Amino acid sequence: MARNAYTLLEVLMATAVLALGLAAIFGVSNAALRKSVDAAELADAQLACQTKLNELLARQAPIKATPATDMEELTNWKISVQVYDSSRPGLSTVHISAQKYLPDGVTAYGVLCQLLRWVPQNKVEIPQTDATIDPIDGFEDPLASGS
Repeated sequence: MARNAYTLLEVLMATAVLALGLAAIFGVSNAALRKSVDAAELADAQLACQTKLNELLARQAPIKATPATDMEELTNWKISVQVYDSSRPGLSTVHISAQKYLPDGVTAYGVLCQLLRWVPQNKVEIPQTDATIDPIDGFEDPLASGS
């Protein structure tokens, strides 16, 4: 006796395998979409930090510490400027950072862009803070003694 049709069990098994495969594909594509959005936001934040630094260096804005303020182009991101005494005489360190915050105001861990630049102290508008900043996170000062 020849069999010309599929049984109900075979159809259900094929449908279940297809559904699992589609669910896995949609899950991976959703994660990839989230990561691409995060990467685009980080690139925009880096550009905003560089733009802010360029404004300060071009004297379009005074070089002074500013608290974290909302970024117009990125929601849930804030940009700030800190000015520190440098270990180098006559220099100040300008630290520009952009950080992502969750909607409830909590800092999103690991989502941060930072730029450091040394500028002459006479270019800084406000008195220096008590804190000093030295090379951090593995960045070495090429002018440090013993190098």
